[in-house]
Amino acid sequence: MGMAFAVSGPKTTTLRALNYSPTTEAFLRKAKNRRCEVLGVLAPTMGPAYGTVFTRRDCDPAYGVELLSQSDMFATEPEGRVIRASSMPLPENHRIHRWQILIAGAGTLGETELYGRSILSDSRVQDKYVGPDAVALTFQDPGSDLNLYAFAFLSTKAGVKCIRSTSYGTKILRFRMDLLKNLPVPFKDDATTQRVAALIRDSVRYRELSATHILSARRPIELRPEVVDATAMCIDRRKHCLTWNGELRSLSAWNFASTGGALQYLSRNWSGQLADVVSPNNFFYGPRFARITCRAPFGIDFLSQRDVFLIRSVARRILHPACEDRLLFVPPHALLVAGQGQLQQGNLFGRVELGMNGARECAVSEAVFRILPGEESYEYLYAFLSTKLGAALIRSAAVGTSVPKINPDLLSRIPIPDVDGEVRSTIRSGIQAALAARKQADECESEAIRVIEEEVLPEWLA
Repeated sequence: MGMAFAVSGPKTTTLRALNYSPTTEAFLRKAKNRRCEVLGVLAPTMGPAYGTVFTRRDCDPAYGVELLSQSDMFATEPEGRVIRASSMPLPENHRIHRWQILIAGAGTLGETELYGRSILSDSRVQDKYVGPDAVALTFQDPGSDLNLYAFAFLSTKAGVKCIRSTSYGTKILRFRMDLLKNLPVPFKDDATTQRVAALIRDSVRYRELSATHILSARRPIELRPEVVDATAMCIDRRKHCLTWNGELRSLSAWNFASTGGALQYLSRNWSGQLADVVSPNNFFYGPRFARITCRAPFGIDFLSQRDVFLIRSVARRILHPACEDRLLFVPPHALLVAGQGQLQQGNLFGRVELGMNGARECAVSEAVFRILPGEESYEYLYAFLSTKLGAALIRSAAVGTSVPKINPDLLSRIPIPDVDGEVRSTIRSGIQAALAARKQADECESEAIRVIEEEVLPEWLA
């Protein structure tokens, strides 16, 4: 919806209406009587790698660095493309440091677009590298109350609008750094700043704890000798030629040779298949339907495939389509698989997320493949399928050319490990601890944002 408002001091450096926000104007008008800091003063180093141009040279993970795209930065488990560090003119400008604020710096103004949204860097992304579309803000005192409060403000609806008001361009927008540096950050009092910062600090701690529990839950599976051997076959990125003496459910060589012999090797060593623990009716894609935008309280929240795998989902509000809720919504113990995409390194295709993480009370895109195991087996299935080996086996079930999709019949035939009761108990406790920690992290971050939106901003925008 369009709007009209007056600007007290038009800038000679820009005549675009986009670069004037009523929220920013309100902050500037009241800055004389209230505390208001400029973002460039709080964070002297802003986006040293933003807008750089370089050719990405892929290499073996043992010799390269991990480059994160915009979507990767916001992912639950950030996993980027491995390239040579020498691909970048100044690699250190791209390196991510703890407590930096990372802003998605290229995109459009769509309501659910990542463009203009922020994420606080933690141990999950530390020492990885950002690409030219991300703006990294480094504060004078990393991890300080000012650093964390500024992140919470930039994560509010008003903060996102303020950041987007610094845009330039037409189809794909980017930031004008001179405008971004002069972006005002409003404060209330020291007590509020400390309270917001404490909540964000707790959120980061719980988020890191959740990631640690997930890794611990996978470890009993990843350390099995056959898993170690099969993973080594999968990550060897070269052309494969092998002899297949099993059942041919496809005429595509990809479905048998893409794992470098791991599929055949595991089929000989493991007696179980995914179909043994999940009934045929519980393997399916969602229905296709028209997405008609609306506003709450009408309609339902809807997540795209990208949104399911974000650490903080950005739901779209649409009218309820004429199809069963069972096909739209997913139970908490569902496994959600990125079921459409490309096969290149770092892409979402084949990754797995838990329904209670990625789709709480939201409808899910038809591009997401649903696996609905029993409540007694979803933890260990998630722990296995979310490993590198699990992702490779899922991708081996891909069919199609331009945009591959998962074939349910092929997926149901992938081998799964036999896990005894003690190992299952270890995995279950690790996954449940991870879920609890992530819930705490989300609640702390949401509360910090609420404090600013309801206790700080009203007096600035009145």
